[in-house]
Amino acid sequence: MNLHNNVPPEQRRIQQIVARFNADEQLWRSLESKRRLRRRVFPRVWAKRQKQLDLLDFDVARPPQDCVGLFEDL
Repeated sequence: MNLHNNVPPEQRRIQQIVARFNADEQLWRSLESKRRLRRRVFPRVWAKRQKQLDLLDFDVARPPQDCVGLFEDL
């Protein structure tokens, strides 16, 4: 992960969160073709099930987070 040495120390954690969000958004967009194909091949699957499958694909494709020494309040 980038250490963001070019920003002040009080902004580094925020910059890490923003970088992680941008990476997740880029990954979500890259999976869009897979979502469209699934909807075309299986048109009768409920919307709720489609969303669950989308999120499962996203979780599988997302790299594991390194959480050593970092605690987040979500």
